[in-house]
Amino acid sequence: MVDHKKLHALITLLDDPDKEVVDIVEDQILQSGDEFADPLEEVWLSGQYGEKLNKRIAEVLKKIQQNRLKKDLTDWLSSDHPDPMQGWILASRIQYPNFDMGLVKAHISRLKIDAWVKLSGILNPIDKIKTLNHVFFEVYGFQGNSDNYHSPDNSIITRVLETKKGNPISLSILYMFVAQELGMPVFGINLPQHFVLGYCKLYNESQFVENLKREDLKLDHIERIMFYINPFSKGQVFTEESVDAFLKVIGVEPKSSFYNPCESIEIFKRILRNMHFAYSEQQNLEKQKEVEEIMRFIGQTRDEE
Repeated sequence: MVDHKKLHALITLLDDPDKEVVDIVEDQILQSGDEFADPLEEVWLSGQYGEKLNKRIAEVLKKIQQNRLKKDLTDWLSSDHPDPMQGWILASRIQYPNFDMGLVKAHISRLKIDAWVKLSGILNPIDKIKTLNHVFFEVYGFQGNSDNYHSPDNSIITRVLETKKGNPISLSILYMFVAQELGMPVFGINLPQHFVLGYCKLYNESQFVENLKREDLKLDHIERIMFYINPFSKGQVFTEESVDAFLKVIGVEPKSSFYNPCESIEIFKRILRNMHFAYSEQQNLEKQKEVEEIMRFIGQTRDEE
């Protein structure tokens, strides 16, 4: 239970003229971050301590949120098989630290159930993707945000679900998550200047979609890529030859990594690069610095490909 008298005393001391006192108090609040986070946010929203102290409270709250994010990110990175969807959720918390995960799960659950109903009895991989495309792009109306391509909203899960618009990587993560939930071996392909998906043939893969569980869809189970999918272009299916042609057009020498599924950390890094560029275009220096801090935390450089 929160000691409100102690919290009041600590908040009052945040306005102490002695910086050393303020630093000690702030450190004490940060060490008890989980205990004080919610009541501190309530105090901040009420504005009861005045403008100057409210600003200090906001600064402390932001540090609590950043510490939480780093802790959760550390746990995610240390897991055996980091989930790209969870990585996207973590990245989205840079913009919205306390968004409603219940609403996110509800949105995705409805999409998955509607796709599952339509996919009943369909076994051919191309037909599965055509059916998922119909639900994803026609029924639910997801689309690439070509008009505002560099908007930060395109990288934030809650905004993508609300607006039904995203960039190549956000649409790909959502599409991949739903596909894998439905047993389809679909994985991320980290092409330069674009992010797409690959439909894969697995070792010892069952022909029945019901027998494939998402937790069994791992990169080391992949035998080969069957075909590629571009969620930014309404799920357009294409071949390896199209990848060759794309790389030639953008003047990039082919690498095996451009054709094969990538690790979740590479997806996460790409999300961060997109967010960093978007905030730069928006001249939002505060959020740009927050992204840079997370980049440094995972050992990523700003120009890393």
